[in-house]
Amino acid sequence: MNHYREAFDKVIQSINWRKIKSYHKKLNITWEIEDDKQIIKRIPSADELRGELKSIFEHMLTENLSYISYGSWIIFWDREEGVSGDIRVIFRLADFIFEEDKKTRRSLELALEKAIEKEDYENAAEIQDALNKKEISK
Repeated sequence: MNHYREAFDKVIQSINWRKIKSYHKKLNITWEIEDDKQIIKRIPSADELRGELKSIFEHMLTENLSYISYGSWIIFWDREEGVSGDIRVIFRLADFIFEEDKKTRRSLELALEKAIEKEDYENAAEIQDALNKKEISK
């Protein structure tokens, strides 16, 4: 279970939180917070955004989910028992990816099969490009 947390911590650390916050400002994506029975709308802080994403990952682990769409986040997490797997985090206008092992040709082939199976053709095209680069570098 700790290797899963390490994987999503790497994703959280790789995200440009200033950019995410700037998207909130530009697109006027606010949170509604109740304070003294009043609803206040405000832009969340970077720490609050990080906390939100972390709680989404924790929920995915608890419920053993491989996909979730929540608020501005869409997350695909392809994992198996004992293997962190690949994580793709999409925030409306930004895309962040953690890939556990994309170095070997075999792991790329397996990832391509999974992407096609899930009809994630954009990701499949990127994996195919990586496979083609491996063939060129032989």
